[in-house]
Amino acid sequence: MENKTANYLKYAIGEIVLVVIGILIALQINNWNTNRINTIEEGKIIRNLNSEFKLNKTNLNTEILRTEQSINTGKLIMGLIDADEKVLNTKNTDSILYKVFEYGGLKASENSILEILQSGKFQNLTNDELKSLIIEWTQKKNEVQRTQELANRNSEDLIRYLYKRYPLKNIDAFGILNWKEKSKLKIDKYLIFKDIEFENLIDDLLYKLENFKDALISLQAVIDAIIIESQKTK
Repeated sequence: MENKTANYLKYAIGEIVLVVIGILIALQINNWNTNRINTIEEGKIIRNLNSEFKLNKTNLNTEILRTEQSINTGKLIMGLIDADEKVLNTKNTDSILYKVFEYGGLKASENSILEILQSGKFQNLTNDELKSLIIEWTQKKNEVQRTQELANRNSEDLIRYLYKRYPLKNIDAFGILNWKEKSKLKIDKYLIFKDIEFENLIDDLLYKLENFKDALISLQAVIDAIIIESQKTK
């Protein structure tokens, strides 16, 4: 009886060991499969991120260029303050005023980042530097939006100033309205170049645009870093 009991215990322990080994192997296979799926999903997300931010880089470069052109136009206007009418007659002030409003804006796609954040996959990213850059992207993007809003307010103030002092129809001839004829109303549009309020509005707009451009350039650096890190991961 003692031998039978001992053999039974050995058999039972052996069965338990086999079951435990089987469970461990199953868990290992499941973990391996889960990791493989996560790696595939992460690779897909990173590839999308890389493609999206290459497009963002192209768009942002365009917006920086537009902002720089607007700043240069504003400086041109500052150079015409208190100029003689003969000098102003040699300049197309209608076109110049139109261009000062044509600065860039934030046109960024972030579908990949939203997918990462909203799906809860952010913590699963294995590239810690990329995770830090995604956080920095959000911060820099908010700064760009803030400085753009400030520039927009100045632009609106300038437009309101021009309402009674300069024919907007002449300016809009260079925009989507594409007027073929200038305003027929008689107004000395050059008087604004003798007005300290106009000079101050242009100066203030230039100040805001410089801050906006700096924010765009700072965001551009983050985009470049995201592209580099996503290329490492993908």
